[in-house]
Amino acid sequence: MKLLWVALSAVACAFPETELRGGVAPVSASEEAGTLIAARTSEAWLEELKDLIVRRENFFSEAEALSENERSRRASDIAARFEAHLERFPDSFPGLYFYADFLHEGGENERAEKYLLRAEKLAPELAPIQFLLGKILAEKGSVRDAFERFRNGFSLGVPDAESAALYGEFLLENRAFLLAEKCIENRAELDDAMLRAFRLAAILSGEDTDFYWRYAEAFYDIETPDMKSALLAWENVARLPEVQKRQDLAAAVALHRARVLAELGRIEEADTILRETVGFPQLERSRRKVFEIIYRKRREK
Repeated sequence: MKLLWVALSAVACAFPETELRGGVAPVSASEEAGTLIAARTSEAWLEELKDLIVRRENFFSEAEALSENERSRRASDIAARFEAHLERFPDSFPGLYFYADFLHEGGENERAEKYLLRAEKLAPELAPIQFLLGKILAEKGSVRDAFERFRNGFSLGVPDAESAALYGEFLLENRAFLLAEKCIENRAELDDAMLRAFRLAAILSGEDTDFYWRYAEAFYDIETPDMKSALLAWENVARLPEVQKRQDLAAAVALHRARVLAELGRIEEADTILRETVGFPQLERSRRKVFEIIYRKRREK
């Protein structure tokens, strides 16, 4: 998705306004020369940017296998190439974004923020810039500013499942601050935004178990747990290919379904699932919790 964004940005830069007019108006020789220079500059910019992105991605994929010295050498080389690129093309907002992301991965958040703020001025409408800036601001404790960036990014169009899930976790972790400072009016509004973020993450992920699992768990985190929706969410998790292939995951999902059914008062169904579920040592705590809910519900009758 991010590479697609770069490609679309490149198309916009590669064809100046004079070319987009369709050649209706006559142009002078100097204008033609200017257009040719702009096109060649744009082509050079794009090729250089593509090379940087490939180098960056290769580094990330190979970093764990490299020695510390080689990792440091390659990181420094990529950083120097980005710096040179941005000297030649200071308005290269994709370059600013990818360099900031590279710096952030290396723990250099202060420098990353500086480059992202430049990118934001050039392209405030691009969601990836807003999400990465939000992440960095959140990590340094600037919750209000981070919230503005996350909210902007969400409204502009979430680029990937990771960004949507990041926003959901941010809302959950900073719930007290956001409500106290009136960034969000009330708990119901915050819970709704959090659920929408996790739901979108699941949808954008395809069939990624982690994202569907997190969405289902989010129903436990809201002020008034919505157990009917939670049940549907866990049933969707149960149908995922990875869950159906792994007994331990299937058993864990079954326990969640039993828990939700018990909370809904459907005690016999919950009890049946509990007794039919294959036992795993790592799930004993969850199993006991469901037994406790069933016991409590029976006493309430």
